Amino acid sequence: MKKTKILFILFIIIISSFNVVYGAENKNLRADFTVKDVPGTNFKEITITPYDRRTEIKSDETKTYDIYLPSGYYLTDKSASYVADKNGTYPFTVYDGNYINTFTFKIDNINKKEEISKSDISFDYSLLYDYEKNQIIFNMKLDKLRTVTISNGKPSSTKELNHYIKNLKNNVPYNLKVTVDEVQYDYRIIKSGEFYLLISISTVNYNGYSSIASYKGYNFTNNETYTVDPPQDIYEDNGNYNVLVKSAINQHVFSFSITGIDFRRPAVSILLYDYDTLTIEAEDDYDLDYIISFDGKYIDISGKTASYKHPVKIKYNGHYIFTVVDKKGNRTSETFEIKSKLRVPRRLHAIDFDVHNYKNTKNLFSNVGLKYEKSNVKIKHYENIISAYMNGKSPNTFSPDSPISRAEMTTIFCRLNDLPYDANSYLKTKFTDIDNHWAKDYISMGSSKKYIAGYKDKTFKPNNNVTRAEFCQMLTSISTYKSLLNSIPATINIEYNDIRGHWAEKEIMKIASRDLIRSNSSFYPDKPITRGEVVHAINMLYGFNPSYLELEYINLLYNKYYNFQDIKNHKYYNDIIISVVGMYREKIE
Repeated sequence: MKKTKILFILFIIIISSFNVVYGAENKNLRADFTVKDVPGTNFKEITITPYDRRTEIKSDETKTYDIYLPSGYYLTDKSASYVADKNGTYPFTVYDGNYINTFTFKIDNINKKEEISKSDISFDYSLLYDYEKNQIIFNMKLDKLRTVTISNGKPSSTKELNHYIKNLKNNVPYNLKVTVDEVQYDYRIIKSGEFYLLISISTVNYNGYSSIASYKGYNFTNNETYTVDPPQDIYEDNGNYNVLVKSAINQHVFSFSITGIDFRRPAVSILLYDYDTLTIEAEDDYDLDYIISFDGKYIDISGKTASYKHPVKIKYNGHYIFTVVDKKGNRTSETFEIKSKLRVPRRLHAIDFDVHNYKNTKNLFSNVGLKYEKSNVKIKHYENIISAYMNGKSPNTFSPDSPISRAEMTTIFCRLNDLPYDANSYLKTKFTDIDNHWAKDYISMGSSKKYIAGYKDKTFKPNNNVTRAEFCQMLTSISTYKSLLNSIPATINIEYNDIRGHWAEKEIMKIASRDLIRSNSSFYPDKPITRGEVVHAINMLYGFNPSYLELEYINLLYNKYYNFQDIKNHKYYNDIIISVVGMYREKIE
């Protein structure tokens, strides 16, 4: 028994002695590092060249080493290279016979710019309107002279920026990037009829993957002050967002689609072909950018999907690591394990980054971003094709059966036809009864376009009701609507007994035959037209016939922001909610 115990202890001592020798550090084993830029990127290619300091000539052409790259990939060569695409400490483990040394090289200048805190920069920003040029201006007043760059333009030193926004389309977000002293600010500008929404987007550490949006609302046809609900929002991904712009007397809903926000890392799968070739399949909801292969090579890719076959053949059992990154910097580190090859010699480790025994190695291969998963459910997107053109009579009433005034009618025509604002239009008019009227700007612009004419005594009579005959005359005389009317077939032929010889007989028949205004045997041409009848006629004129899903989305917006108590079960309910929310069409990708 005693002899057995002695033999067992001796065996342990022998094994322990072997482990001390195998893998021991060789103080004579050294390494040189060289770094060069990767063309087209700001990445760095690190090359390690091991040598024995006892050898006078470092570049011994016959001497090779077993080298493990930071990814854990093993090769035998005089030197080895690996592309660093992020800041960090990159380990290279070198075997020389039974000796092992881990050398590290630190990269800290990738994407590193002069640190300028946003808290050091102070400014106010807003939208203005140039009434002479009929253009929106993005205005920024800075705390001092600073270097400012607009999108991809040339930098300039200024204390105040006035940037004209050209070709701003209805309900299409305009992207604007402003760089102040190397700090970038991201804005969106959205026009919806006569309303404007200014959005400032900033990345925040709300939950690690969010941007915060701040809103400002504008209407340049009047001097109202607008609030925005919500004043701020959290963007966690691309998609549809809703915002309410509100004043004391009216409100407007913005429903828009935000793009360019991305916190999802690419979905990556690795496939084995022909026993020794690995292929990468990558997909992302944002554009892909590049791959760093297991052997440290940089591969440029693009598009939302990519397929890449790596030409380097696999040779050993172990883990083969690929890093896939999108253009927003979200990254996925995916490992493929090989078990079908010959066993690795005893003196070699399996291919794995743990071979370095270096605590920071895994940080180089950590995932960044939320996990991307392709949804089988197709998300519906709705595009606003006509902005809201009608207001309620109060927050709780629409008054669909009440008459509509000349001022209200002119305002609707101005909104529908997207007139450029004219601050001097009021000065050009000679109406004597609109000085203090809420609609004086609309009346001035509308009369210049001859939507509604004034009277010979130089009055406009803004509060007079519009008759059914007058409404028909307006639709047939406004040039914008003539082509719309001609595109609608005349399918109804009713002989009204009260329009013969009426001054608007011809106009009434043209409108009634297209079912824009409904009536029975009598048309009642001199009776005031109702607000409900007006919105029905306008929606018919523009061809607003929403599908079930489109109407469901419009109704969702209405129920979220409006609560008119007097339109439930009304025959023009659908027309009314379109007039106060806007018309939306399903966007087909």
